[in-house]
Formats: sequence, structure tokens, C-alpha cells
Amino acid sequence: MTRHGGSAWQSLVRSTALAGMVGVAVACTKGAPAGKAGAASSAPAAPATVALIRAADWIGSEWSEDALRVGLQEEGLEPDRDYVFKSSSAQGDLATLPNLLDAALDQKAKVIVTLQDATLQVAVKRVKDTPIVFHILSDPFAAGAGTSDSVHLPNVTGVYSPGFGDPEQERRVALIKRLVPKVKRVGVLFSPGEQLSVDLKDRLTSAAKKAGITVVAVPVNAPTEATEAVTVLIGKKVDAIEIFGNAAHGGFDGIIKVAKEKKIPVFSPSPFEIMKGATAALYPDFQEGGVVAGRMIGRILKGESPAQIPFYRLQTTKTKLDSEEAATADSGGAAKPR
Repeated sequence: MTRHGGSAWQSLVRSTALAGMVGVAVACTKGAPAGKAGAASSAPAAPATVALIRAADWIGSEWSEDALRVGLQEEGLEPDRDYVFKSSSAQGDLATLPNLLDAALDQKAKVIVTLQDATLQVAVKRVKDTPIVFHILSDPFAAGAGTSDSVHLPNVTGVYSPGFGDPEQERRVALIKRLVPKVKRVGVLFSPGEQLSVDLKDRLTSAAKKAGITVVAVPVNAPTEATEAVTVLIGKKVDAIEIFGNAAHGGFDGIIKVAKEKKIPVFSPSPFEIMKGATAALYPDFQEGGVVAGRMIGRILKGESPAQIPFYRLQTTKTKLDSEEAATADSGGAAKPR
């Protein structure tokens, strides 16, 4: 991230120098005839609309948008002057995604930013000409966006991280074992209508089996089903819970309420669900990815074709624990299930 910060600082220095030059130019033309000054002026162009569409809100909209703005600034573009964000969310109800994409097209968005795999999957089928930049994504190839980082649909590019930073889900299993040493059964809430969610559930099942842990999975088809699903899962005597899928994440408030009452730790691929009570999260560096995606958006707004911008594979991952678990881990002890 130092590189990005340095570029932003250099941009600020350049902007300051440019402002000084403009001031000199204005002073020099003070005495010019009014007619000539008027002829030289023109109305500024309206800022480009950048439509941000998310399948669910489990990643934290403020953080992802801030990172995109840093990338845009590194390309010399400023909010309100050069672009405006228009954000919308399906809130886990994936059936509404086509309507959100259609609304972005009606708004004449210059770039559509698809957040999460489910959004890109719908966009690939629905948006044929408008540039698409994806982010917070695990597998753009399964969505039909391309066959390699450099061979892809001409209107699509973006940033992805296989398995949300853990392709085989082995590190996620290791994290659960670290914080719940006596774990024997892990419950998984997943969204059967989302292929990525099913794949992650299957990979976690395989990784857990190698570690001597049994996985019990319960489907969540819509956020409204989450509370009932976690109740069923806890009835199966699980020692910890993992969540995969936008529909499941959309019902996180109900999940964490029931889990806390039963003192079952909840794990997540989202650091923002730590703030809502999750025990720990293993996740890609979404901030780094957001800056890269922001630069891609900036390049497109300045006229470059997405066809010429390769996909970027994000490989940096992070682990976040809630304060209680972090303190326990730092002291060398085992975390206590809550």
C-alpha cells in the first residue's frame, strides 16, 4: 500500500503546482477584452456515473468504496468533478440483481462495478457493451468472464481472489482448529443457488475431513431463512459455524443472534462481520484489491478499453479476530467458544 500512498501524494503535489500555474494564467489575462475571455470558456463536462452493484452488504460498502476512490485518485480523477458513485445492493436477494443492472444501464453508467461473484454472473449475461470492473470476487471464469487473465470478454476486467484467499479452504480449517481446539463438527450455512457457495462448502468439507473434522451443512436459500437454518444447524451439535454465500450472509444478524445465545463461535470470510459478533475472519486484502480496481476504472474513464486490461489476481490475505479471541491467542492460550 506504500506505493499507492506515494502516488496519491505525488498527485497532490502535481495538483498544487497546476493550481499555481492556473493562478498565473488568470492574472495575465485580467486585462483581456471580455469577449475574448468569454470565447475561451466552456461549460464543464458532467461527471461520469460509476454504478456500484453488490449482491449483499457483508463486505462493508464504505471500505470498498474508499479503496476504489484511492485508485481513481492515483489515475488523476476526483469525485464529483470526474465521476460520481451510484450504489445499489440486492441485500442477498439475488433475484433483484437483473433490475439493479438494468437501472445502471438506464442511468447511462460509464462503468458498472460488480461486487461479488453473483453480480458478475448476471452482468455477463445482461451487459454487452458497457465496461464492467469486478471486485470482491472469487472466480470470474466460472461467471463466464474469460478463460484466463489476459483472454476475456472485451468489456470486462477486474480483481479476484480464488476461494476468497484460500483456494482449498485449508487455512480456514486451520483457523477454526486454532481457536476451537476441541472442534469435532463444523456447521456450514451455504446458499445452494450460488455455485461458488456450493464449491466453497465442498472444499471446506474435504479439507476438514483431512483434519479429522466432520462438516454438517444446512442450506440458506434467502436471508429470511437464515435464523431457522442456524437453529437447525446448532441442533446438530456443531462446535463452530462457517458461512458461505450472499443469501446466507444477508441473514447474518439472525445467525449471530442465535449463535451467541448458544455460545457457538461463528467464522466468516468478511472482516466486517467481526464487528457484528463473528469470532474470526480469513479474507483477501480487499483494500489492496479496491485500489487496483479503482485504477482500472480510472483507465477506462480516460478512454482505455477493458479488453486491454488483464484481470488482476489478488494474493494477499489477512486474518482478523475479535478482541476477546485476539487477546486469548496473544497470551498463548486457546480461544473459548462463545
